[in-house]
Amino acid sequence: MEGNFIYFLGTGGSRHVMAEQLRSTGGTFFNINGVRGIIDPGPGALTQMVKAKSLLKPEELSAVILSHGHIDHCNDVNLVIDSMTRGGLRKRGTLFAPGEILNGKNQVLFNYLKPFLEKIEKFEPQKTYSLNGLSFSSSGLHQHGMETYGFSFFLGKEKLSFITDTAYFSNLVEFYENSKWLVVNLVLEENCGNAKHLDIKGVKELLIKIDPEIAVVTHFGKSILRKGPQKVASQLARETGIKKVIAAEDGLKIKLN
Repeated sequence: MEGNFIYFLGTGGSRHVMAEQLRSTGGTFFNINGVRGIIDPGPGALTQMVKAKSLLKPEELSAVILSHGHIDHCNDVNLVIDSMTRGGLRKRGTLFAPGEILNGKNQVLFNYLKPFLEKIEKFEPQKTYSLNGLSFSSSGLHQHGMETYGFSFFLGKEKLSFITDTAYFSNLVEFYENSKWLVVNLVLEENCGNAKHLDIKGVKELLIKIDPEIAVVTHFGKSILRKGPQKVASQLARETGIKKVIAAEDGLKIKLN
C-alpha cells in the first residue's frame, strides 16, 4: 500500500464500548512520507493489524505513539513493540509517550521491552519531534485527568492533526489551527456531567474555529453509537459548513492527498 494514508484499526472509545467491543479499540495506523506508525494501540490493535497484514505489517513500524495511559489507548503497546522488534531480535522503532506512563506507578511499558527499541521519547508540551525525516509536534496538555497530548503531523505545508481525549477548552483551537485534516475523538452525545471528553457541541465549536478541509470523527462512546455516527457527521457538516465530515469506521483508510 503506497502513498500517505491513515487507517483506522479501531473507532471505539469509552470503557463500555471497549468492554463489549461494539467497535474495535485498536487505534490508528499511519503511513506518512514512508514512516509507518501506530497511535494509541488499545485492545485489538495487534489483532486488527494481523488481519490486514498484507497492508499493515507490524514489523515495518517505525513509531508507536501514546497520547496517554488509559487502557483503551495503550493496552496493546507491549504486544505491538514485541511484534515490531521480532521479540527483540531486531532493535527497531521509537516509542513516544507521556513521562508518567514511561516510568513510575502508571508505567505501561514492560521494562524488559525497553532495550528492544531504538529510542524512547518523553513527550513535552508543544514540542516538535523528528522521525526519519517526518516532523510532528505535541499539543499543549489536554484536560483529561492524566497527562494527555494530541499531535500534528506536517506533510510539507499541510497539517494533519489528532485531537485525542480531552474536555473542551479554548486553547485547543490554538494547538490545532491551520489543520487541513483534523481527526477528533468524539465520545459523548452530550456531556451532562464533568466527563473529560468531547461531545457533539464541543466538536462543533472546534470545527467552526479550526475550519479544516476534512474532518474525521472517531473513538465513539455508546451514546454516539446509539445516535449513529454517520448521522452525527452529517449534522456536524450541516451546522459547521465543512463539506467533508467523515464518521470513521473500523478498517477505514483515508488517503492524504
